[in-house]
Amino acid sequence: MLSRARAGGFTLIEVLVVVVIIGIMATLAVLSVSGRSIEGRLADEARRLHELMLLAADEAVLQGMELGFLQTVEGYSFLVLRDGKWQPLDDAGPLRGRAVNRPFYVQLRVEGRPVKPAPPDDAGAELKPQVLLLSSGDATEFTLDLRAEQYGPYWRLQGDVLGHLKLERKESAS
Repeated sequence: MLSRARAGGFTLIEVLVVVVIIGIMATLAVLSVSGRSIEGRLADEARRLHELMLLAADEAVLQGMELGFLQTVEGYSFLVLRDGKWQPLDDAGPLRGRAVNRPFYVQLRVEGRPVKPAPPDDAGAELKPQVLLLSSGDATEFTLDLRAEQYGPYWRLQGDVLGHLKLERKESAS
C-alpha cells in the first residue's frame, strides 16, 4: 500500500527538473525577442517615422496650424509655429521629439540638397524647421533616408510639394 501512495505524486527532484527546463525556455524566449535583427528594427523605425509624418501632416490640416520637421544630431522633432516663432512639440504626445539610436542614423535632403542636422536644443540657436507641413496640405519636397551603420539596405521616405508621402526599402546605398 505504501508503494501505491508514492506512485501518485512527484518527487522534489522531478519538480526541480521541470522548473529548470521552464527557466531555460524562458531565457531563450527573452533572448530571441531582444535579439531582433537590424532589418526588423530598421523597418519598424522607418514605419514609425512614416506614420508620424502622416500624422503631423494630418494634424496641420485638421488643426489649421503650421508644423515643421527638424532633424537633430540626436534624432528628430516636430515644431509648431506659435506667435511667429517655431517651438518644439515636447509634450507627451506622439509628435514629441525622438532619438534615433545607434546603429541607426538619418540623412535628410530638402529639394535635392543635403541638410545638416540641427545642433542640440541647448545650443541656444533659434529653431527653424527643415521640412514644412502646412495647414493647406502643402509641404516641402524632401527625401529622408533611414540607415544603419555598415548595413547596405535602407529605407527612404519621400515627400512631395503636395504633401504625398512614400516609404520604400532600398537595396544598397547610393
